[in-house]
Amino acid sequence: MYRKYLMPFLILVLAALACNWPGYEATPSPTVKPVTSPATSALRDTDTPESTPTLEETIAEPSGIFKVSILVDISSEPVNRQAAVEVLEDSSRILYERTGFEFEWIDFREMEPGGTMKEMAIAYLETIASETPNGLVIYSYGDHGMAQHYGGYSGWVNGPVGYHNEFVSPLVGDEYVYMAVMHWSHHYGICGYGDEDEVISDVSIGGECRGQPGIPCVEKYGYSMCSLLVDDLYASTPTFMTAAGIVHEFLHPFGFGTSDDHYATPTCKEIIGWTDENWSFSSEESQYYLNQCPHLFGVFVAGYQP
Repeated sequence: MYRKYLMPFLILVLAALACNWPGYEATPSPTVKPVTSPATSALRDTDTPESTPTLEETIAEPSGIFKVSILVDISSEPVNRQAAVEVLEDSSRILYERTGFEFEWIDFREMEPGGTMKEMAIAYLETIASETPNGLVIYSYGDHGMAQHYGGYSGWVNGPVGYHNEFVSPLVGDEYVYMAVMHWSHHYGICGYGDEDEVISDVSIGGECRGQPGIPCVEKYGYSMCSLLVDDLYASTPTFMTAAGIVHEFLHPFGFGTSDDHYATPTCKEIIGWTDENWSFSSEESQYYLNQCPHLFGVFVAGYQP
């Protein structure tokens, strides 16, 4: 059994890692109001709508397609092609619900990394890819085990000469291919593991269950989960956390590229205009926005320049 870790996307330490990639600088992202949708509005609005839209009214053509190649680092852990594609389809639905855009996978490759994740990405783009994607999902333990420890992290690499990414980042421009380095076997809300691979306690220990020791553990999706988290959005399906994590990581280049992008950070609250008088923390809202600041979704949409 691969080691499991808790709540990866709330504690990413992206800044030090991002500095190793070309073009990184702490450039502020523009202030753009978040994209709103019926689902988004419902998080803060208790009014009941007068009518429910029909299926035909709620499903529309996507505003654009973000093309993705899926790479598997075979020195880390095996990832089944069909399962990886299904997770990306889940990610696509999550992205569409929040932005109107969709993911489309164009390639799946198993590779020996031969170095860092950046070097693996460059090798793929220069010697294997028949079409340059907008982004790469790389399933790996990551550089220095970062993805295995935190669940995932974000980055970008130069595209081919003359490449224009249709999704233009205010942080790095349009010459880069975005990266989401993900740990495939990560689990949400683990309970009773401590620092071990197997369950050693029937209640939470260490920093599990949002730092609350003594929370009863329950079995869900074949592993031990915190009982207080089983009804969370992130626990709604076995793959939601990984699927949401892909969207989360691809959004980072549309912010600061650091943990400042996350939901409810001082920077996020300042950009959105949240104060103690008009806002209070909402776990439901945080998970809906995939633990990212809501304004990143608007920046992503505004960055589409085909």
